[in-house]
Amino acid sequence: MNGGAWRQEAAALGRLAGPLVLSQLAQVGMTALDTWMVAPLGPDALAAVGLGGALHVGAWVISGGVLLGMTPLVSQAAGAGANERAAAVWNAGLLWAALLSVPLGAVSLFGEVVALALGQSPDVAANAGAYLRGLLPGVPALLLFFAARQYLEGLGRSRPPMVLMLLGLGLNALLNRVLIYGVPGGLPAYGFVGSAYATSAVRVLLAVGALAYVYGNPAMRPRMRWPDGALVAAVGRIGAPAALMLGVEIALFTGAALLVGRYGAVALGAHQLVTTWTTTTFMAALGVALAGGIRVGHHLGVRRSDGVRRAVVLTYGGSLGVMALCAAAFALMPRPLLGLFTDDPRLLDLGARLLGVATVFQLFDGAQVAGACLLRGAADTRVPMVLAAVAYLGVGLPTAYALGELASAGPLGVWWGKAMGLGTAALLLALRVRGRLLGAASLRPVAVAIGTE
Repeated sequence: MNGGAWRQEAAALGRLAGPLVLSQLAQVGMTALDTWMVAPLGPDALAAVGLGGALHVGAWVISGGVLLGMTPLVSQAAGAGANERAAAVWNAGLLWAALLSVPLGAVSLFGEVVALALGQSPDVAANAGAYLRGLLPGVPALLLFFAARQYLEGLGRSRPPMVLMLLGLGLNALLNRVLIYGVPGGLPAYGFVGSAYATSAVRVLLAVGALAYVYGNPAMRPRMRWPDGALVAAVGRIGAPAALMLGVEIALFTGAALLVGRYGAVALGAHQLVTTWTTTTFMAALGVALAGGIRVGHHLGVRRSDGVRRAVVLTYGGSLGVMALCAAAFALMPRPLLGLFTDDPRLLDLGARLLGVATVFQLFDGAQVAGACLLRGAADTRVPMVLAAVAYLGVGLPTAYALGELASAGPLGVWWGKAMGLGTAALLLALRVRGRLLGAASLRPVAVAIGTE
């Protein structure tokens, strides 16, 4: 075993993963900040932000997820030293960002109609629609910034997006305070809609900052050209299954929330508290996994099979290690963690039991996200999407219903069903990684990414 090569790979992975973890946590932080700053306005405002945000995120994952197809193409081109091809992927991503703004913008524009179609009351739907319309001006900027993130991270430059995200988090807090509650003698208070205006403003500034970095850096400034049709198609071919894979995972978690909601407000409240913690810890594993996928792309670009294998092993080790630490925290101090949000004994009691289940599936979640991102780094997204659908929709949701409803295990049964879905996904994706990245006799990059098509 070449110890030096392993140390070099671990260092490269760590340099990428650290900023990626912070970027993901900043993203979650913006959502949490909006909820926290709107909460004093009362339940109607929270319902508007909650429902509007859920509709927006669902549409964003399906549409913006297509841009994930950029990352393996950029990373493989960068690994091969084909910088012109990486820049051409950027141009293809810009076109996709413009096109995807249409469906995402439509959800923002017609959010009230969508909410009514989903059976929400007219008042709740009207408020959610107002919130979504406040997000509309920032939709193109959101997609543009996300495209820039895929381009920069694929090149191995994960720090600039992190800096922008952290600055955006601070700016979001300031603008929320001003636009939600107003400035005496100056700006009026826009209430919960002010939170949407703040989010849109931050997204525009993030996009401007990303563009300034991309085009202001002579070492990486891409040429403005009409996108290469083959690369445009490749981004969609890789990105669309990746987006659908995220969609079926969201379906599992949304379906579980709906099932838990059948057991009343206390059950749903405890579910939300625990989900807040599991989402936060997941972001750490996701950052490591994203870094691993980028490293796989870099190695594939130069057909370095041994480098791919090192990246796979270290990514699984890092992701599982992070989640093992989080699982230990959940097991050792469930009530203190939940007590940061509430002192209601009913929420603490049920939440502690749900956190016990979450302790188990932390490792499953870390393994499945590692597998998904590593395979995406090799531009392998179609089969993983099918495997995810089998795990989440074929195993997870039916098991959650069977345990929660038929076996009368209630919210705990639903959470064990989620754990079964994540465990199945982790196993299936690990088998795919073994065959595709560890067991393959030879590994080849995507031809169009390095200009050999």
